[in-house]
Amino acid sequence: MTHRSPTAPPGRRSVAPLSMLRERGSQGRWSDVAVLGAAGALGTFTLSAGLLALGARVMARLPLVPQQGLRHRPDLAVRAVHGDRVHLDATKESSRAGLLALRQSGGTVHVRLGEVTGRPTPTTIARPLLAVDTVDPLTVEKAAVNGFFWAGTPQTAHGLPTEEVMIDSPVGQMPAWRVDPDPADGAAAGRADTWAILIHGHGSTRGEALRIIPLLHRLGLTSLSITYRNDTGAPASADRMHHLGAAEWEDAEAAIEYALAHGARRLVLVGWSMGGGIALRTSVRTAHRDRIAGLVLDSPAVDWQDILVYHATALKAPRPMRRLAMWMMTSQIGARLVRLHEPLALDEMTPAYYRDHLDHRTLLLHALDDATVPPAPSRELAALRPDLVTFVPFEGASHTREWNRDPVRYERLLAGYLIDVLGLDEDPAALTYPVRDPASPPGEESIGLRI
Repeated sequence: MTHRSPTAPPGRRSVAPLSMLRERGSQGRWSDVAVLGAAGALGTFTLSAGLLALGARVMARLPLVPQQGLRHRPDLAVRAVHGDRVHLDATKESSRAGLLALRQSGGTVHVRLGEVTGRPTPTTIARPLLAVDTVDPLTVEKAAVNGFFWAGTPQTAHGLPTEEVMIDSPVGQMPAWRVDPDPADGAAAGRADTWAILIHGHGSTRGEALRIIPLLHRLGLTSLSITYRNDTGAPASADRMHHLGAAEWEDAEAAIEYALAHGARRLVLVGWSMGGGIALRTSVRTAHRDRIAGLVLDSPAVDWQDILVYHATALKAPRPMRRLAMWMMTSQIGARLVRLHEPLALDEMTPAYYRDHLDHRTLLLHALDDATVPPAPSRELAALRPDLVTFVPFEGASHTREWNRDPVRYERLLAGYLIDVLGLDEDPAALTYPVRDPASPPGEESIGLRI
């Protein structure tokens, strides 16, 4: 009679007798371990690769997504408000030498403050209250720093008649401020056909130009402070992403064509941060190179690869992730992964590229404490083209805050450059700096909005 092993109950696996496991020997056991180890390694590799790709995608998209709504949050505590002074938490930004402006309640409150005058307590600093631009006063709560110092429009901030114009760009109509020089308001006569195209930075607004418009007006230049694609109030690009100047230069070119169609004969391109990079790229790609007399660049994005690596390193991103993020931004396949309609020509936005293509005299001002756009590429460009580029470092200034750090020095440098490069019949030493007194009382229409 033949004996059979009992059948295992339904739903349970048959377990081999211990004697059978022993017969497999050490070689069988190690092969099992190898299979399990390989499976684990493959799973870990797949997970790591997925996390690497995800991190690279986030890193690549971060500088490309418009961020106006994420910036300028109230983060500086106001500790006391007196009739002639304000006490603030002593932070790195609030303690810097120079001028400071504060906003509260989205701009319904706006004040201008002078240089630090003392330390009421070990953790606070005092600044004189120069002017209150709004009906509502500053209160003891958190405030946002307004790096533009002035608020509103050239009309509400400086009393200069301002026209809102529309510029036809490849993606639609872009709003801009046009300020024509008026001798009745102190402008030099006979120079209105020289225009300054003013280009703000990444995540910023055209109000960035408010600090220098009074000087441009005094010199008799026409100012055109522009917007570009994906700005608040301007049309979006097809992919709704910033292209770091690789595409935005077309909007600056449209502004040039608007100026030429409305009487401009000579142009100066002025840009802050990414706007400086846009000005550089426009100067080498424009169809109107012969009309550009010079460039003024304030903490400009001269080398986007350097900027991106700097920030990725600060975030302690591993090198493979940084390389993958750069590939996503600059290749046809990678661009699709971050929803760019076309890859970015970052290799055409470097000091080496501009060395070979720059044609115009350039005043390049850069804050040495710039933690947003490192100054090294600006120095490099000046070293590569000393015949065209004048590099002026500003000690103790943060990103695009050179004017705030020392408005007298800033405007004297700017006036001297413009008078020289444009051949103006003007003595820079005869001007009063800054042209617009930072403590000027607000006008009747003064507002606290960043526009």
